Amino acid sequence: MSAVSIVKVRESDVPEAVRKAIDLVGGHAVIRPGDSVLVKPNLVKPSPSGSGIITDARVTGAVAAFALECGAGTVIIGEGSSVGYDLPGQVDSLTAMEVSGTADLARKLGLRMVDLNHDDVVPVEASDAYVMHTFGVARTAYEADVIIDLPVVKTHSRTGITCGLKNMKGVLPGKEKKRTHRLGLDRGIVDLNRVMKPHLVVVDAITGRAGTHTRDVDRVDLDCVLAGTDVVAVDTVCATLMGFTVDDVLHIRLAAEAGLGEADLDQIEVRGERISSVARPFQPYAEAARERFGDVTIIEKDTCTGCWGEMESAFLYLNKAGFADKLKELVLVMGTPDEVPDLEGVPVILGKCPRDHRHLGVWVGGCPPHGLKITDAICDALGIDKAEVHRTIDRLHRADAR
Repeated sequence: MSAVSIVKVRESDVPEAVRKAIDLVGGHAVIRPGDSVLVKPNLVKPSPSGSGIITDARVTGAVAAFALECGAGTVIIGEGSSVGYDLPGQVDSLTAMEVSGTADLARKLGLRMVDLNHDDVVPVEASDAYVMHTFGVARTAYEADVIIDLPVVKTHSRTGITCGLKNMKGVLPGKEKKRTHRLGLDRGIVDLNRVMKPHLVVVDAITGRAGTHTRDVDRVDLDCVLAGTDVVAVDTVCATLMGFTVDDVLHIRLAAEAGLGEADLDQIEVRGERISSVARPFQPYAEAARERFGDVTIIEKDTCTGCWGEMESAFLYLNKAGFADKLKELVLVMGTPDEVPDLEGVPVILGKCPRDHRHLGVWVGGCPPHGLKITDAICDALGIDKAEVHRTIDRLHRADAR
């Protein structure tokens, strides 16, 4: 049977919880003396530790220290942040490491950090692939003897949840990340893990994110750490404690069918805490989106995470500024829709992918376009007082800085 551990964090002692979770699943056997180890957190964008958006630096630090104690020859912290946060010298994976506190711990431990989005690319081939028969991965990840995957428990707009399997997308350079969306994200995630399946998964379930990740109620405090050497089993347990089933998360089911791991709870031994003792319901992204954007007509297909995230920022600004009622007039076109029907409303075409439809209304270029550009375009399209919205944005940013 596959084993997955669940350990509560006691008195904020994250390193102790991490070590116990790893011990319970025999994680020490994964690393041999002299191995090169890639520690792969989820640093999707620059966010602080404890936000539930990214892997808490305390988890990353504890895992990196564990790898060194096991006698690893080299330990590298590597990540390739989401599309839109991969611009060297502006905002990129290394920026995310600084903001999260990951860079400070790396320097303390004397570890190298690598932006996997801008690493050398190695072409690989996935046997029996669903959609990604050949693709490129970051050389640092490909050449590592051991990959330790450090996801956060979160909902996701396209895949239901994001955890260990999906977190491996960080080893793909930006163009390959976009390609998984075009070809089919769930199947692309499985094909990636056929080639780059992690050897150990340690889940930051201290704080997770539900819904659209943008509201206070989206924060879910679980105060625990999970671990396992079977990424499919780990994701199955995480989905369950979030209130989802394997049938709700296509890439978990497909990964099990592809022989990448175990997705039957009856065949997974849960060590430490019981799932029922830590489970908390996570509101699905689609349900939260209907609550927040229900008056907006959205026409989309295979929209990537970057555009969804920037779009959410725009709606946050407009709602906070008091213009929610105006949004019922908006028709938002995103991703790669096969067609855009004639609809009442004011079209705004968002991002590079649907640019062939830009003649229909206001087009916001970019990949993804910045949330402020989207906000301004919606203001122009709907005749909203842009100055009032910007005053609201300034107030929000000042509040965040306090």
